[in-house]
Amino acid sequence: MTPSPEEIEAARTPAGGWSRAQLAQWGVPWPPPKGWKQKLAEQWQAEQDSAG
Repeated sequence: MTPSPEEIEAARTPAGGWSRAQLAQWGVPWPPPKGWKQKLAEQWQAEQDSAG
């Protein structure tokens, strides 16, 4: 399941980034490519739109 934009922000580490393990759970490669957050947000929105 794709995380919501709020879930992505809530998963930040105290240093302000995201752990390699967390990104892997979301299917994001390491190092994370430019635009990965936007891509996840678009996937999440598409899932919401198709759900009803």
